Amino acid sequence: MKMLIAAAALGAIAAPAIAENVQFEVDYRDINLASPEGQQLLDNRIDKAARKACGYDKVPVGSRLPSRDAKACYEELRAKAQKQFAVIIDRETKGG
Repeated sequence: MKMLIAAAALGAIAAPAIAENVQFEVDYRDINLASPEGQQLLDNRIDKAARKACGYDKVPVGSRLPSRDAKACYEELRAKAQKQFAVIIDRETKGG
């Protein structure tokens, strides 16, 4: 299965350059979410997808750090994804 993660507008800290609705998908069909290893693998996939969706690794010229907007986007998407997957992980660890 894949889960689509979407972020609403990022509010006052977002610049117009960041899309109002940033989305990404995370495939977790092949992961045992009941195991700590599977949960770590899922977290790695969420991290990678959020970085790509927000352009986190594209640093501005003359800097080694991501833009403030990319960082805010990344943090919001990760938090939303972790919240959505927490329900699934809870169900999987309880044998559901």
